[in-house]
Amino acid sequence: MTKLITGGTGYIGAELARILAERGEETVLFDVVINRHRIEDIENKVKIVPGDVGNWAEVLNVVKENKVSEIYHLGSMLTYMSEINPWASFRTNVIGTYNVLEAARLFGVEKMMFTSTLGTFGLQVEEVLTDISIQRPVSIYGCGKLYGESLGRFFRNKFGLDFRSIRYAHMIGPNVRTPGHWAPPMIQDAILGKPNECVYGTPESTISMIYVRDAARAADMVLQAPKENIDMVNYNITGIPAVTSAKKLEAVLKSRFPQFEVSYKPDPLSQTGFYKAFGAMKVFDDSYARKEWGWQPLYSTPEAIIDRFEQDSREHLRRYGMA
Repeated sequence: MTKLITGGTGYIGAELARILAERGEETVLFDVVINRHRIEDIENKVKIVPGDVGNWAEVLNVVKENKVSEIYHLGSMLTYMSEINPWASFRTNVIGTYNVLEAARLFGVEKMMFTSTLGTFGLQVEEVLTDISIQRPVSIYGCGKLYGESLGRFFRNKFGLDFRSIRYAHMIGPNVRTPGHWAPPMIQDAILGKPNECVYGTPESTISMIYVRDAARAADMVLQAPKENIDMVNYNITGIPAVTSAKKLEAVLKSRFPQFEVSYKPDPLSQTGFYKAFGAMKVFDDSYARKEWGWQPLYSTPEAIIDRFEQDSREHLRRYGMA
């Protein structure tokens, strides 16, 4: 019973690989860039296969040769780089997802999960975003992920592939310096005793947060949930449903690190398009996941996220590229 993780040495993929390895699962990590520092502690417990989800032959081969029974499809190009190079984003996020689904169909994979994003929403975002809110993405990343959700549902209905997916809130964890993300650098700078220059947000910017360990847990939980429990198929997932503002996060950090200072110098790009679209959102509702397959985050307050962030930052410097 071999499990395949695409994007297996990526930020979430490595955390998921750790969960599977610790459970004794036979696991293959498929990735276009092998980040060995993230999996040093489990490298002898997993199989690493270099490859690109956008290359049909490589996807076909890794599924066939390893007799894969379950797929966690995490491999993708993220928001900011997708906006810079939408053509590469289409190849990875759209064609790549089709390739993985077709390989799953052709070789009788039992079940597959896909990681999507709150970026599948966009135009006229509601105050409370639920799994039945209208999805009208404004970024190429969101468009590609919505295609993945929809195509997966088609494969489920047409071919009987046991497909499920989750939409992540904003990812929080050590050394996340992805353009567009203001919360992880703010937390990290506070922990390290550095002033923070917030270039992707204003004091009024808001996000719904999930910690990376919870993100990996959710990916595993949705795939391992009994088939009869899966009704919604595509689920919102977060750690803190109510949004947190930059101003509030700054205040929480200053209560713990009194000398911490933040200056706001937002990049104009971060105040337009996709990055501005979610200003109206107050709650990213994941109640369907909680009801159907028992989703519960371990880190459900800003304080709990900061605690875990600080512990991981100090104990796993190499894992998170901080050493």
